[in-house]
Amino acid sequence: MRASLVLGASFAYGVIASPVTSRSAVTAPNLFTSLSNAIDNPDTEKGTSATMADIVSQLKQNPDKTPKSAHSALSTIEQIMSNGDASSIVDLARDITKAGLIPEDILSLLDGYLDSEINSLQNQNPVINKSIYPSVAGDAPYSIPEHKLRSAIYIPDSFSYGRDGKTPVLLVPGTGIPGGTTYYFSFSKLGKTTAADVVWVNLPRAALSDAQLNSEYVAYAIQYLSALCGGRSVAVIAWSQGNLNTQWALKYWPSTRKVVQDLVAMSPDFHGTVERYLVCPALALAVCTPSLWQQGWDTKFIQTLRTDDGDSAYVPTTTVYSSFDNIVQPMSGPNASARLGDVRNVGVTNAHLQTVCAGQPAGGFYTHDGVLYNPLAWALAIDAITHDGPASLSRINLAQVCQGILWPTLDLKDMLATEGLLLIAVMELLAYQPPALDEPPIKEYTKKK
Repeated sequence: MRASLVLGASFAYGVIASPVTSRSAVTAPNLFTSLSNAIDNPDTEKGTSATMADIVSQLKQNPDKTPKSAHSALSTIEQIMSNGDASSIVDLARDITKAGLIPEDILSLLDGYLDSEINSLQNQNPVINKSIYPSVAGDAPYSIPEHKLRSAIYIPDSFSYGRDGKTPVLLVPGTGIPGGTTYYFSFSKLGKTTAADVVWVNLPRAALSDAQLNSEYVAYAIQYLSALCGGRSVAVIAWSQGNLNTQWALKYWPSTRKVVQDLVAMSPDFHGTVERYLVCPALALAVCTPSLWQQGWDTKFIQTLRTDDGDSAYVPTTTVYSSFDNIVQPMSGPNASARLGDVRNVGVTNAHLQTVCAGQPAGGFYTHDGVLYNPLAWALAIDAITHDGPASLSRINLAQVCQGILWPTLDLKDMLATEGLLLIAVMELLAYQPPALDEPPIKEYTKKK
């Protein structure tokens, strides 16, 4: 049950931390208790239970192995991934914990994520005058009530509603981690670097349910954010599955294309992944969920998205991806899952970290979540948002950017906390009920010409 996996305290790091407003009635003492409860979950397979026990043991020991620099942290991550021992996402969580990448102070930041306001699905956002519901002509119909779509959007107090020349930016999370927590240690800080106004959408059940429904939240959030800012175009930064949701929204809610100036895609799996075995179907009886099924390279969802040039950009798009992605593969060469075509001539920049910054720190061992703090990824995002069209490598000082490990706005704590997001994904996966035995059926609206 979800109740046994909920964490207790609230965030206490950074300026956007806020008191509990959602799901606060259900709590558990702390992360250790939550992980311990997962061990006794009758729906958890025996091998997973043993691995979870190992994670809890490592957390309690709290060995003094914490990296003292971003360089040493990246080296530790490389050692973990190079060993190749992980056969599931739970194993990966065990290994990064064992290596000391999630020290006690980082755990205190992650503790209580479900009760944090930044992850709320019950935000009191204003009703807008523009009619975007139940559908705009030519768009697929929404199946989710409008008040749920609207209340899933989190608008920080600092948001200026398109005033002062700031670009509204919608952050879309990936699989298994709520939106607020996903970006808390990375792109929520974008406004410190450039004239960007960020909001994010929190997807129900941490985007583990049907990706087609997740896409409804994204489509609505795009239109709502634009209307809220007086009709201004918005930029979208998405991570992982969030890019599938955004591309699906752009395809089947074509009215969104008119108000999206850029899509910046971090670690996208536009063509699915052959690494789905990390969580599904190898652990199907324990943790497989609808959206995990859908992200396999051979699924009906991916094939439907790719038809009719759905694997080409609908808006100016910048993709950023790494060969060492531990979730999405392949992520190099012409068949990289992250790559989009440009048959509509809207402008596409496919940026492979190890090609652009070959042999340099920023082209190093960055994992699926590591792209969120990579300095080249940040430079590309900022360039895309502040110029017409996608990001251009010719406008970026690559000699300087490629020598970094983190974007200057971020620090080691942000890096380690981003790696620690994997623990949240593990708990969300183990908490998901009922497990899915196959992908959801494709929606009828996709069959209409």
